[in-house]
Amino acid sequence: MVPGHLSATPEPLAGTSTDVQVLYDRAASSYDRFRELWLRLAGAGAEQAMLDDITPSLRPGVPVLDAGCGTGALSRRMLALCPQIELTMLDLSPEMLARTAELPGTRMQGSLLELPFADDCFDLVVSAWVIETVTDPLRAVTELLRVLTPGGRLVYSFCSLPHGWFSRAGSALLRAGVQRGFAGEFLDEEHTPWHDCQNSHRRCFRGGLTTEIALGACCAVGPGVLPAPAAP
Repeated sequence: MVPGHLSATPEPLAGTSTDVQVLYDRAASSYDRFRELWLRLAGAGAEQAMLDDITPSLRPGVPVLDAGCGTGALSRRMLALCPQIELTMLDLSPEMLARTAELPGTRMQGSLLELPFADDCFDLVVSAWVIETVTDPLRAVTELLRVLTPGGRLVYSFCSLPHGWFSRAGSALLRAGVQRGFAGEFLDEEHTPWHDCQNSHRRCFRGGLTTEIALGACCAVGPGVLPAPAAP
């Protein structure tokens, strides 16, 4: 892939929802405004936690994947911290990718459910507000771990179902807007893919409305390794 080249196909990719791709193609021109509003209302803590985890890995020449890069907001923040990273930006929507045209790096259309990369090729993988929009979050995180090099790091944030009745009631309108406008499902404990060990952590914000997770390449997600759901 030539740096800066956008690989796009007219047909929706295998394993993805046509509706989600069309939704984000249509939203591309106004997405940044909605993203900033989301950060102010709910997502700022989780995204700052991501940046805190990402920063130590940002060094010249480090291969980085922004998986579900959207219009490139997180990529811009990483490049501001270290302009010499080897950045790859992937998104389902070619219209979203087109908004990253001024950024140095490789652009590729693709789905988190079937990443178009070989195993062990990125030292850092980041994914902000994406796994809640795919049909199989567990498969998406498994794919993100697959492309990490040994010793690599995966950091991701997503919409999650608040922990208690009060937080759920207070966020009901916001959650409905995100679900309707951006296909974002708020993942409950049972459907949250992560691995609990000394090489990972999970941080929740706004009463559990948003979550940030960091995993090492040695981590695994799936039946038998997911922590048991917390008691109600």
